[in-house]
Amino acid sequence: MLVYNISGIKCSIIMIEHFKTFAFMETFNKIHVGSRKYLLPEEMLHLESDINYTIISLKDGKQIITATTLKKLEKRLLPFKNFIRVNKSAIVNLDYIKPIDDTFTLSNLKKVAFSRRRGKIWKEQQVA
Repeated sequence: MLVYNISGIKCSIIMIEHFKTFAFMETFNKIHVGSRKYLLPEEMLHLESDINYTIISLKDGKQIITATTLKKLEKRLLPFKNFIRVNKSAIVNLDYIKPIDDTFTLSNLKKVAFSRRRGKIWKEQQVA
């Protein structure tokens, strides 16, 4: 075991590596949504763009405004298959919606419509 003396304090590599692993595990399931904010994907209900900002609606009714674009957040949500981009300005969590024709009704009763192109692709995937 290597021991370092940093400002008079002995630190072992094992402790430093343990701390890094713990910090990584703490944020492993969370999505970085901007600045110092991390959220669990299952907390997110709906993401809506507003120029270079994104309004994130949470399942508890709260909303978070972040200075991260919807495109960046879409890339961060790619590993989670329950998120779908329905139009140019919205991403929804499929766990909290009721599909009705070309629109989705969210659990907070907000309606989000598919774009023509994305709606057509989604319908084809549902049939297959």
